[in-house]
Parts: sequence; structure tokens; C-alpha cells
Amino acid sequence: MFRKYPPGAPAAFRGVQLACQLCIVLLIAPAIAGDAKMVAVPGKDVKGEVFKRLGLPNQAYCWEQCLDEPRCTATRWAVIAGSVEGQCQLISGPLTFVEPHEIKTEDGQQIRVTVGRRESRDK
Repeated sequence: MFRKYPPGAPAAFRGVQLACQLCIVLLIAPAIAGDAKMVAVPGKDVKGEVFKRLGLPNQAYCWEQCLDEPRCTATRWAVIAGSVEGQCQLISGPLTFVEPHEIKTEDGQQIRVTVGRRESRDK
């Protein structure tokens, strides 16, 4: 796609090449998510059909996975308190929002759950 400059080429050429690649990614990225966005549902947990579980480095990746998956209607992000990486559950079908309950690991560490709901961008 882009011309590769030899290792001895001036840094300005390599910088321009990298900048062009970054611009293309930034221009295309919003279109990938289509007409949907993720919205946090504070103070609630969610029930629905979990069709995929993923171990991910942070919640942003979880929401991106949902936006990339047409059948995803919500996410349930669970992390051990004080951590960033966690488990992402992609959920489809009818959703039921419920009061959250305390969840702990076998060794007593608190697990925090954050719910995200997919909605159209025009809302």
C-alpha cells in the first residue's frame, strides 16, 4: 500500500509514511463501528444469552468486540478489584437489567461488574 523507504532514507520520509497510515486508520475506524455505540448502564447487572467469553486487557476492547459483532446487544465486563484486565461476556437477545450482587473469587477478592449496552448513534 505504501512505498517502503530503505533504512538509510531521511527520517522525514518515514515519518510521513507513518502519519499517512495513522490518518487512514483514524478516518476508517468510525465507519467500522457503523451506526452503533456502547453506553454504560451504571448500577445494574445484565442477563441475556452469553454467546462469547473473552479474556481481554481492558474494557475498551470488550466494547469494540461488541460493536464488531452484529448480534451483540450488551457486554458484561468483570474484573478483580484493582485490576484492569478481565473477562468480557458478549450478550445477545432480549436483555434483563437486574440489581447487582456481590461477587467474589474463591480466595475472597471482590469482582467488579460493569455493563455496557449497544445503542444506535442517533440516540
